[in-house]
Amino acid sequence: MLTAAALAGLRNYLKSQITSAKYKVGSTYYTATINDVTVLSDGRVSVSFTIDHTVAGNITVTEVQLYDRNGVLLASKTESINRAAAQEGILYRFRFTIAEN
Repeated sequence: MLTAAALAGLRNYLKSQITSAKYKVGSTYYTATINDVTVLSDGRVSVSFTIDHTVAGNITVTEVQLYDRNGVLLASKTESINRAAAQEGILYRFRFTIAEN
């Protein structure tokens, strides 16, 4: 069984590796800047980034992705997030639970 220190180490390792995000609109992927990567008090790793107004007009985001320092895909999720033409972005969060069962 992993110790609390081992689980904390895995969480911190993941936190240190996540460096960029992408989102898909139509058939094109756009890069998003990571706003924050935090280990929450309940042990989950939270990653937030903003889907900004780089893409003009009404859009539908169909996928979000996270990448590590080497450009390797760590996580992806299919989505269907609609945004009307606006000057504001969409705040998106991934939250990961690292636990031993």
